Amino acid sequence: MFTRLLPEWTSDVPFQIKAIAVREAHQAFWATLKANQGKKPYFKFRSRKDPVQSCYIPKSAIKESGIYPTLSGKKLKLAESLPEDVLDSRLVWRAGRYYLTVPYKQQLVPNGDNQARLVAIDPGVRTFTTFYAEKSCGFIGQGDFSRLQRLAQHLDNLISRRSKAGKQRQRRMSLAAARMREKIKNLVNELHHKAALFLVKNYDCILLPTFETAEMVSKGSRKIRSKTVRNLLTFSHYRFKQFLKNKAFEWGKTVVDVCEAFTSKTHPQTGEVNNIGATKRIRLQSGQWVNRDLVGARNILLRALVDSPHCFTVAVNECH
Repeated sequence: MFTRLLPEWTSDVPFQIKAIAVREAHQAFWATLKANQGKKPYFKFRSRKDPVQSCYIPKSAIKESGIYPTLSGKKLKLAESLPEDVLDSRLVWRAGRYYLTVPYKQQLVPNGDNQARLVAIDPGVRTFTTFYAEKSCGFIGQGDFSRLQRLAQHLDNLISRRSKAGKQRQRRMSLAAARMREKIKNLVNELHHKAALFLVKNYDCILLPTFETAEMVSKGSRKIRSKTVRNLLTFSHYRFKQFLKNKAFEWGKTVVDVCEAFTSKTHPQTGEVNNIGATKRIRLQSGQWVNRDLVGARNILLRALVDSPHCFTVAVNECH
């Protein structure tokens, strides 16, 4: 019945696609009406220039040969194999590429013998994450921010040149800028995924500081430069925190939020709290130097064991 109210140019569109579009518009109307507390919302068509476009794809339209094979033809192929039980999905267009977002049921990985392996991680800017455990320590993503910084500078240069170009070239440069943002995001996602998989594979309890990024980058109270702020936001530590907790749930591991106050400023031997500023290393009593991020991760581990010992059932050797 509703098809009679649609424009003539929709006559060639399959009925299922039109029905889904009308249903989404109906849901969006009532959701917006509820959010606006009864005020009548204003609707319009989405602009073709939006960087991200998406549409609903029912599971009946997803085949091994593609999506709506009779309409899309043989040119639209899947880059990866589909999971066994495909559910209703969304087709997303972003930065000139199409992505099929397919939800599926994920089976939990059996934990096996719980050895109560404990690790503390210290997120940062120079190094994405520093970890410290009972028998090992190290860095994850050391020096990666320099590559991201070069890509960000290239993106800034592209955006500045776009304002002086013609309309046709501006559109091409906008697509190039969107692809550059997508490349930066993909590199950060790869870092998140590899770091999370390494942690859940090798440790059973992960101590994760409450890294208050929003407070550190706010203009009113921040003590870091805008260059550092950009690198800090590019790493997306909060998004990594959410992904790590989800991956830990899949593997049957535990993530504990802990406090990291004064952990980098506390001397590892004397316990004194010193204002070390932005120095990369801390001098020990023997005259040797140690990385400040390793000291911070170690102090996070020790502080968590002292502040909330009831959360852990693990014996940690004496740290020297």
